[in-house]
Amino acid sequence: MSKATAAADLEKVLSLVDRDELVKIGCDLVNIPSPTGYEKDCADYIIGRYKAAGIKVLDQQFEATRSNAIGVIKGKGTGPTLMLNGHIDTSYTGEERFLPDKPGYKPKAIIDGDWIYGLGIYNMKGGLAAFIAAAEAIKKAGIELEGDLIIACVAGEIEKSQVDGYQGPLYRGGVCGTWYAITHGAIADFAVVGEPSGMTLMRAHGGYVWTKITLMGDPKHSVFGEVRNNTIHNMLKVAHAIEDWGLEYEKRTSKYGMGGKVTLSAIEGGWPYRCSRVPVYCTLYVDTRLLPGQQPLQVQREIEALLKRIRAEDKDLGDLDYDMNVFMNQWGSEIDPESFIFKATAAAHEKVVGKPAAVTAVPFASDACELTMHGIPALNYGPSGRTRQLTTDGHHWNDAQSDWNPSQGEHLSITDLYTTTKVYCSLILDVCNRSREELNIK
Repeated sequence: MSKATAAADLEKVLSLVDRDELVKIGCDLVNIPSPTGYEKDCADYIIGRYKAAGIKVLDQQFEATRSNAIGVIKGKGTGPTLMLNGHIDTSYTGEERFLPDKPGYKPKAIIDGDWIYGLGIYNMKGGLAAFIAAAEAIKKAGIELEGDLIIACVAGEIEKSQVDGYQGPLYRGGVCGTWYAITHGAIADFAVVGEPSGMTLMRAHGGYVWTKITLMGDPKHSVFGEVRNNTIHNMLKVAHAIEDWGLEYEKRTSKYGMGGKVTLSAIEGGWPYRCSRVPVYCTLYVDTRLLPGQQPLQVQREIEALLKRIRAEDKDLGDLDYDMNVFMNQWGSEIDPESFIFKATAAAHEKVVGKPAAVTAVPFASDACELTMHGIPALNYGPSGRTRQLTTDGHHWNDAQSDWNPSQGEHLSITDLYTTTKVYCSLILDVCNRSREELNIK
């Protein structure tokens, strides 16, 4: 394809990206609640748009209340297959106790100037809206690609796991949707995950290891109990030891400016309805961030060694029965900045925005790990709910403060959303119109 033809195709496609329709897609997605485990209604909406646009649908319902929404634009069969991947499920249901009473935590979209507020718009229904609008523009333009485009809007990405009494689909997350997608026909040569990267090229991200530690004692009446055999009291010793280990671990594992942070995430102990009993058990749940290149067993073995040491040093702690196990883990992921898909995404950003994209790395997890583990090179690039301010001229954004403001909940810049959609259009036309021979793909 000549440069003139490629430029004309891009101009045609970009002219068909309707800003108002893009905003409508984003708001529609927010207005359909889709907590982890209950994504089907939102997936059905997306599938309906695929069908209306003439995009092929790959059926992937994998539980009664859960579906992936996989759309495929078939090409001529001579080019590579590109996947745009993002998750449908939201971080919260909107009904959790103690969440701020703000629009950004509610499954109802509100537009305020250049901002959309609503549960899921940041993580990551904004990215999904951009994918869908870009694919629809490609179809409307009537351009036949050399390779295939896969739009993979998946269930079950949010960092969640079934544990103890928390059972059922609401707690089955952690890349299960992307795993199902790519092991049931949605396969690609390259992938871009639309997580809210703030329109930066995310070259690496973290994974995690979730550890459960339980101390067990005797069910004595409180009048016969002593501090030394109280499981809550002794678990506090464990917690402090893990915090100290965590500070050292974070410094030791630092990579690309991100460290393997350790968090005491939850604690449960005793029977709150019967405070006249010494707590017969206490369980601590720990989140340890895993950096690219690390193995989950490294974290498990370090915590096992720590527990062995402190139990040997403290007789009261050593006298209590205990149990420890890892109940959830996900690997970190990284991509070589010299790889084709990284360079192609960088070029698409610069073509649309007019300046190079920043390169970032963050310790949160994403489905890029599962894609990479299955041999599909992947990076994150997407819009963000950046808390930004206009400069004094009133026309340019000050990017000094990034990411979203948790006190306000999820929000997204419409300007960023529109720009990101155009970047995706440029990326699709570039990647899917290459030849497999050029990219050394069989």
